[in-house]
Amino acid sequence: MPKMIGLAVVGACALVASAANAQTFSLYIGNDGDYGWHYRDDGLVQSVCSGARAHALEARLRHEVDEDEIDDDDAARIHNAIDRLEDRQRHECSEGDRRSIYEIAQRYDGIGQWIDREAHGDERRW
Repeated sequence: MPKMIGLAVVGACALVASAANAQTFSLYIGNDGDYGWHYRDDGLVQSVCSGARAHALEARLRHEVDEDEIDDDDAARIHNAIDRLEDRQRHECSEGDRRSIYEIAQRYDGIGQWIDREAHGDERRW
């Protein structure tokens, strides 16, 4: 039986190593003796939950407003969207809901694209 578990772990390691590419996996062993593989994307979760994503978007928005690329009305709408998402971010991060945190990261990406469209229109499209 220990040989089978050992072979299973080695096989899982090989599978994870070949599929992981740039992704980070770690073996976890729970308090109750349970074990398995866990996908870690601490950078994404940390950037959302630390507020860094929201602050970066707000800084980018301020820059575009200062450069007169975005008018004040559009900037206010974008800023309100960031604030609403920050409220949700605080809630989901406090609960540790990774799926929701990933969704928030995607919404931050969408706001970044919104800023880009408002500031530069079609001039950045291929």
